Amino acid sequence: MKNFFKKYLFVFEWLGAAILLAVGIFAMVKPEIFLYIAGFVLIIFGLLRLYPLLKTTKDRLMMSIYLVEILLNVIIGVFLIIEGGKDDPSTTILRYTIGGVLWLRGVIYFFAAVMRKEATDHVKFWTHIALFTLGPIIVFTDFFEQKNLALILLILAILSAVVISFDGYKNYKNYRYEWLAKEETKKVRKKKEEIDEETIEDPRPRKEDVVIPEDEKGDDLRV
Repeated sequence: MKNFFKKYLFVFEWLGAAILLAVGIFAMVKPEIFLYIAGFVLIIFGLLRLYPLLKTTKDRLMMSIYLVEILLNVIIGVFLIIEGGKDDPSTTILRYTIGGVLWLRGVIYFFAAVMRKEATDHVKFWTHIALFTLGPIIVFTDFFEQKNLALILLILAILSAVVISFDGYKNYKNYRYEWLAKEETKKVRKKKEEIDEETIEDPRPRKEDVVIPEDEKGDDLRV
């Protein structure tokens, strides 16, 4: 199975490029798709974090806070999906909810790290600094709306599709050259086998004609 996917990787790359372009174009036509995307992301991230996070958190207060955060993420995700299904969805609800979720994540992190002395590292610290800062920016600016996001997604989809398609082209080219090399090798082997069959001799020793000298013939006749 691994060899199959490696051999026909170009097929999946071209399919992925086509899907990316379709999503980018569809997002321009139907910007409310971002409500569905954000909703499902919040639900999936919330549910998949639930068991490992609660299982590895020893602080009961932080366990309760994390549980409330996850439940809020799931509820907001469901709310966004319902909003996306309306005939006239809100154009501002996305930035309010996503900005609020990111800001809340930053607040909870710093509360856990500073007040509850939870272990952390540099990557987590700077990541949550960014989330804590980005949240209010998203809430209080008009940039984070469906139409602007649709344009950004379309540009990213086009760039990604070009890169993936080119990579698929290279893989397809290698596949064709590999196939051609195998076919040529088969032809050479077949031709060599035919030549070998023509030149093969009987391995059994040949019977040579015995020449009887004239003197011996005469002796035999006299006898």
